[in-house]
Amino acid sequence: MAVGLIIQFSGVDAAKYDAILKEAGLKGKKAVWPAGIISHAAGPTADGWCVVDVWSSRAQFDKFLSKRLKPAFDRAGGMPEPHVTTFQIHNKYHRV
Repeated sequence: MAVGLIIQFSGVDAAKYDAILKEAGLKGKKAVWPAGIISHAAGPTADGWCVVDVWSSRAQFDKFLSKRLKPAFDRAGGMPEPHVTTFQIHNKYHRV
């Protein structure tokens, strides 16, 4: 079942987010997004950065987190502990 994640990082800016994307292989012409991601959006908030993802399953997100994202955090100099809200997707719309 699809899952939504709202991931909020205090004190993070666009430069840090872009560094994470680069380290995770998600930036540029050779970007390879992981299996299972349905949508990804990110942007600044009053106190940091917010990422909103939809994944095919929580297991696919967890695999991406442990195999690619956490190592990318480390290579980019670390990240603060995020506040994560998870929810089951009841309905979604994707415009092609």
